[in-house]
Amino acid sequence: MLGKQYLEFTAGGRRYACDLLWVKEILRHPSTAPVRQAPAYVAGVVHLRGQILTALDLDTRLGHPRADRGPAPRCIVFKTLAEVSRLPAPPDGFEAADPDLVGILVDGIADILPSVDSILPPPPETLSGLDASCVSGVIPGPDGLVTVLAVGALLTPPIQNLQLAA
Repeated sequence: MLGKQYLEFTAGGRRYACDLLWVKEILRHPSTAPVRQAPAYVAGVVHLRGQILTALDLDTRLGHPRADRGPAPRCIVFKTLAEVSRLPAPPDGFEAADPDLVGILVDGIADILPSVDSILPPPPETLSGLDASCVSGVIPGPDGLVTVLAVGALLTPPIQNLQLAA
């Protein structure tokens, strides 16, 4: 994990980061259409330049109550399996990437963290209240801890369980 850059963002008043290699683009003010019979963590779908993107609610996916998005919501769009497979050094867990576009809804984008020197192990699930399989660690900083998400694990259950109603 050392030497990687991370995208820092906020959701539900919490600070998160993900490996920048996973990120395809960031959408401003995404408009989601609900999907009937989808799991609670699927916020809906977004029409993106002729393609359909599955938008996941990060709070719900991690086990927190769904929070209202801030005044400037964003959708972090992750690279597809084909896109991450072509990278010279794919990110951890890239095998779990989906062939279709998937993104997470967040409150805002903070910054790109420079190369990180130390990542601490994640806190126990009983203390953090997070789905521990989706967390790869925490980054200590002057303003507190930033939770580092394991994007591959974050995407795996929603993609396998997504059922669209006809």
